[in-house]
Amino acid sequence: MGNQISQKNTKEEELLSKWSSKEQEQLNQTKDLPSCFVKELFASFTEHATRTEYLETAYKLVKLKDTDSIYPFFQTCVHKYNISLKVFVSWIVISAIPLWFDQKVNTKNYDSSRLVDFLLNHAKEQESQTSQSMDWLLEPGEKKENDHDDWELKSICSPSQIDSNEFINWLNNTPSFFRLFCLAAEYAFFGSNNAKGLHKRRLDHMVSPQLNSITFSELLSPFDYFLLSQYLPSTSLSSDTKDLSHQLIFSSKRDGVSWQVFVNTIVGSGSVLIVIKSKDGSIFGGYVDETLYQKTDWYGNTSNFLFQLEPKCGVWLSTSTNDHYQYLCWGKKSLPNGFGMGGQFDYSGLWIDSDFLHGHSRAGPACSTFKSPQLTQEDTFLVDEVE
Repeated sequence: MGNQISQKNTKEEELLSKWSSKEQEQLNQTKDLPSCFVKELFASFTEHATRTEYLETAYKLVKLKDTDSIYPFFQTCVHKYNISLKVFVSWIVISAIPLWFDQKVNTKNYDSSRLVDFLLNHAKEQESQTSQSMDWLLEPGEKKENDHDDWELKSICSPSQIDSNEFINWLNNTPSFFRLFCLAAEYAFFGSNNAKGLHKRRLDHMVSPQLNSITFSELLSPFDYFLLSQYLPSTSLSSDTKDLSHQLIFSSKRDGVSWQVFVNTIVGSGSVLIVIKSKDGSIFGGYVDETLYQKTDWYGNTSNFLFQLEPKCGVWLSTSTNDHYQYLCWGKKSLPNGFGMGGQFDYSGLWIDSDFLHGHSRAGPACSTFKSPQLTQEDTFLVDEVE
């Protein structure tokens, strides 16, 4: 018995030696459960039969960030609480986004469901789209399996029946979820993080970009903001040489429905994220990396992307099929006047007329520049709000 205790102490000492003295102190401290953190998830991280198991779990999940260790952790949650993968993902999202956002905002006032659905299904939807592009290889009469529908059913089944291979394949194709999981695990074992290494943590998507105001948007929730930030280039996330903060430079609700005010604000302002709400309730937009200016032709670069948040979530990156990344022109009689992204004149992935009232999103069936679908319920829309 004495030998067993000695071996146990040796194992604990070995595990503790892998952390700095400050980290060891944090591991030993009792953590306060933040109001945002799902208590069942917190208990699954921190409650173990032995001290050695606790230290081993912390080492694998936080120090090694071992993806293979996340499935056993998920299974522990399934066995204890009879949950589905969708519930597990929602626990991580609800617990981690307030830690990532790092602002004094009650995220309980916002709906997390579209981010949860995106994390669950986006990778499978991408696989499905790739598969559809290969349909011409099928033999006549050959039936294609719909893996996406099968995955959706499996993800909501309680208790989850998803096996290790399915889970790891999904996890490896969903890096945004992996980051949120690591953030939740980090807090559960070590508590609040200090500001050290903030620049690197922002580049690693572990902390939100710096905001000059917590009331940064009427159209984007912190959950939406996390999703879109995953696709921003590093130059729009953080800088260690200059002040880089995200700020709301235009809001039609605040500044009025004015094309001239809109273009005067965005021209020369550097990279911008444009968010539109149409009268039919759709929320969508695009990221423009290269500084906007008036030009009678298309310009921009491959960092641009289009997105949709309502009624579905999706992000579409450049395909490099053409260079129609952005267009901004007004006051020209012989040319289209408005703001556009992708496709071509009259058939843009996203277009706002210079009357600032009308727009269109014509895919037919996908925008050539971004491979994006129609972003609104109809191919033309009426503008409700713009940020």
